Amino acid sequence: MKTVHKHVIPTGPDGLELQLPQGFRLLKAEYLLVSKQVCCWIEVPTDPRLPLSALQLRLFRSGDGIPAAYAYVDTAIDALAPEAWHLYARQQEASRQVA
Repeated sequence: MKTVHKHVIPTGPDGLELQLPQGFRLLKAEYLLVSKQVCCWIEVPTDPRLPLSALQLRLFRSGDGIPAAYAYVDTAIDALAPEAWHLYARQQEASRQVA
């Protein structure tokens, strides 16, 4: 079984750090006009025995320097302003093994 979680991504340099079960899948990023925030949706397996992986999500504007360790996920566009946020992810090794 699996489920989908929504996460708000901060625009600052620290981004968002998550601990997710292995087998997760980043689905989409979107700029929400009502809250003026970028959100992403992540599909995660619900098996509590799966090891966890650390995932760092970070937003970059067009023209920003992006570290090589980050992989592109999606672009979120503010339809009312000339603003675009590009969501990148950096995944780390499994952080917890469940017996």
